[in-house]
Amino acid sequence: MEKRVADIIMETLLENGIDTCFGVVGGGAMHLDNALLKCTDMRKIFNHHEQASAMAAEAYARYSGKMAAVCVTSGPGATNTLTGVMGAWQDSIPMIVLSGQVRYEISVAKSGLNLRYRGIQEFEIVPTVKNMTKYAVMITDPKAIRRELMKAINIAMDGRRGPVWLDIPQDIQNARVDVDDLYDVENFVSSVPEVDNEKIAYLIEQINKAQRPCILAGSGIISSGSKDLFEQVVDKLQIPVVGGSWVADNFWLDHRLCYGNSGNVGPRTGNFILQNADLIISFGNSLGFRQTGFNQNGFAPHAKIIMIDADENESKKPGLKIEKFIQCDLKDIFGKIIIYEEVKCVISESWLQYCDMLKTRFERYEAAGNIDLKERVYSAYFWKVMEKYEMQDVIYALGNNTACTTKLQFGVRKRNQRVLTNYTCGSMGYDVPAAIGAAIASNGQVICVTGDGSIMMNLQELQTIVQNNLPVNIVVFSNEGYGAIRQTSKNFFNGEYIGCTPDTGVSFPSFKNVAETFGYKYRLCQTNGEVEESIKWLNSIEERALLEIEQRFDDPVTPKLMSRLDENGKMQTPALQDMYPFIEKEELEQLMIGTKEEENN
Repeated sequence: MEKRVADIIMETLLENGIDTCFGVVGGGAMHLDNALLKCTDMRKIFNHHEQASAMAAEAYARYSGKMAAVCVTSGPGATNTLTGVMGAWQDSIPMIVLSGQVRYEISVAKSGLNLRYRGIQEFEIVPTVKNMTKYAVMITDPKAIRRELMKAINIAMDGRRGPVWLDIPQDIQNARVDVDDLYDVENFVSSVPEVDNEKIAYLIEQINKAQRPCILAGSGIISSGSKDLFEQVVDKLQIPVVGGSWVADNFWLDHRLCYGNSGNVGPRTGNFILQNADLIISFGNSLGFRQTGFNQNGFAPHAKIIMIDADENESKKPGLKIEKFIQCDLKDIFGKIIIYEEVKCVISESWLQYCDMLKTRFERYEAAGNIDLKERVYSAYFWKVMEKYEMQDVIYALGNNTACTTKLQFGVRKRNQRVLTNYTCGSMGYDVPAAIGAAIASNGQVICVTGDGSIMMNLQELQTIVQNNLPVNIVVFSNEGYGAIRQTSKNFFNGEYIGCTPDTGVSFPSFKNVAETFGYKYRLCQTNGEVEESIKWLNSIEERALLEIEQRFDDPVTPKLMSRLDENGKMQTPALQDMYPFIEKEELEQLMIGTKEEENN
């Protein structure tokens, strides 16, 4: 039986559980678009910009663990997706991009010449995306379509997950092929080895011997689809858990063994635990600079670090001090730890008491400690109040704003709460597309929290929310510019601002008018004293709502690592325990119990 290649693509996607596609239609992808139309079981979300399509697909997978497709046209349609694909690549999120292309017979690839373009709206996208995808190929043989598609899907979901890309010329899209003539699908072999019993035995032996062990929980736990298994591992091992830097939702604070997050923006409790542990089991954490700080020698000075990750290259980064690296899929090792019978880890009561003391000593909402109710809003205070009223299964989609960084510090209270952000790439404009992807994946309420600068990058996607009747409410922190850049200019250039305020070239619309244009209810929150009533309004309103918050202009992200001069006048980068605002040296030394243990031994 003959079928069109474009139809085979859609059928194969559905057979592999890929039932949602984001995109923007275009002539270069016209047969793919027509096949989408005919594929009634495929949910189709059409954006107003291809970047938003890729970002929405990324957030969809980040929430659900399922891969989505992105369908775009040739040339600018393909290049418009790149920032979203880069974000998925760096954060290990799977997606499959299908790009249209000019007819193969008139393409640069077919000519073999060093041409910039030949067909109309042609651009050779595959060479461009090879360094931000796990697999990218132009399909030149219609009979190869199922083989290549299955290869791409398997690669995307194997080991450290990530995006894949198929570039499909128009004549290949429309080609008809007998399904019996399709090339056989290759037997897929995982690139990640299974973890053997010897490594499990070593890991458990180290845990059993440790006096001050902890788990460092990285983003790989969620991106590998292992969150439920991880909870079982924690319940079995019964050792303290510290969340990785900028990862807010892989564990929840109401769990007895959760001690918050860690890294260059704290908070302090998690950092002190890492800095005093004698064993750190790092699951799915790349141990980058946001986690260790730039003072790598000062990171976890008393600990053996056992790094467990799907990507061996992460363990080879200069400056890391790894006792042992175990390459594996987290699902594999979690499953084997759960059934392993030799776990005899008995945590010293003094270690748990120390960890609990830190929780009491250091307030999570440290930056919200002393506020004036008449002042513009502190983001830390907003989140502190928000936590009182948020739903137990709330989903936050965060943009790039200092207020969003504050949420990444604090983490989530409840098991089913989610915080979606593209923390590695950190692109402005991620917010609204991510909220769309999360709403599609969850069929539930999403709160998009962002800044006035970030939301402007993909403001048009508010209409995509309206078109698809998605339950997405918006919180915009308005500080009349780019707050982080203002702070950088203040710190490094004596307050010489450029391109970050209305006076220096960047201005913003009335968000009241924006809300009205897109049919959103609107409310303005101007002071800390108005925060509580504003949040109640946001959570109770039945229609889509936009809450604008006038953010303090110098809203601090604290605690955080900050370099300072030592007694010799040299700039020093502190270790994780020594965060700004700095605590007294005497107390700092008292809290470093790992140092005392070493001195006593």
